[in-house]
Amino acid sequence: MALPALLARLTCREYKNWMKAGMCLEMLHSRLHGYIDREMQMFHRLLSQHIPAPGQRRRCQCRARGKQFEPGCSVCAQWKELILSHHNNRNGEIYWGNSDPSMWPTHYWEVAKVYMPRGQTQYRRPKQSDATALLNLLNNCNYFNIQNTSRVREIIKCRNELMHSCNMKVSSTWLEAFGKKMHDLISEFTHVPGLVKEGEKMQEVLLSDWKVEDLGICDVDGIPKAQSGIELQSATIYTRLLPYDVERRMIEQMIQELSLEIVERGSLTKEDEDKVCKIRNFLSQNEDLRIVFQEDLQWLDCLSKNNFAPNAERIFTEKFARYFLFCLMVILAAFIVGEIY
Repeated sequence: MALPALLARLTCREYKNWMKAGMCLEMLHSRLHGYIDREMQMFHRLLSQHIPAPGQRRRCQCRARGKQFEPGCSVCAQWKELILSHHNNRNGEIYWGNSDPSMWPTHYWEVAKVYMPRGQTQYRRPKQSDATALLNLLNNCNYFNIQNTSRVREIIKCRNELMHSCNMKVSSTWLEAFGKKMHDLISEFTHVPGLVKEGEKMQEVLLSDWKVEDLGICDVDGIPKAQSGIELQSATIYTRLLPYDVERRMIEQMIQELSLEIVERGSLTKEDEDKVCKIRNFLSQNEDLRIVFQEDLQWLDCLSKNNFAPNAERIFTEKFARYFLFCLMVILAAFIVGEIY
């Protein structure tokens, strides 16, 4: 069963630290996405007032790719300039390919994704984007008017360090510093409903021992369920945030990010090869994770043999779509079991 293997991994303090930080980022996301959703809709309405609504015309054919976008119509050209005028990083890397320019006049989240890092193409609302995507939006869009953006950037940096730790371990010293930085970040967003209270829960997570008996985890038909675990109230279908869920989301994000970097470059670096090898070995040595990430392991095996091909981006997109469907099925199953019990 999956839970004994997870509990065995949690006996490693550095691995437990890695997961604690990941759980705090998930908790941060649970409070930020609703706030950002409302604010971005208001921001989009403000932007729309500056551009006259186009009359009847053929559907816009403008497309962005990667960090490049050259508007092919006057409407997209106006939107591009308006989006850039509110971009704090307008002279740096901007992933225009995250969004569909033809939808800027009507879909607020397509505008939001221009302020985010790569990998947001398939997401249609803030709940689907992870914490670092939302933090990048807050950092890059001056509409949010944050007093101390360095505190946002510090948490983005911490999250990137988590994702680049391919042995899935961080020290207790690192975790302590992370907790202080998270506290500083929350002090910038005391106006976000529920975030201060959530910050208190984060500190409890960071200071807890996470002993097996404290978590109170048991298995119900193969689906983990907590009797007295760490609770997280959110607007999602999940009413509890468990180590089981956090672990899989973090590993999925790590693999996705690595794959996107490799696809963007079109080749493997020595550093990439080391990351691929470490992640592949970790998954291979843990049977429960090997089953869940079977397709990802095949992808990593392909990369480790330097068989990267031009169609790798298409393969990854198909794999991600299948994984997303799998996640929806797991969520539905968890919901049904929750209703029964």
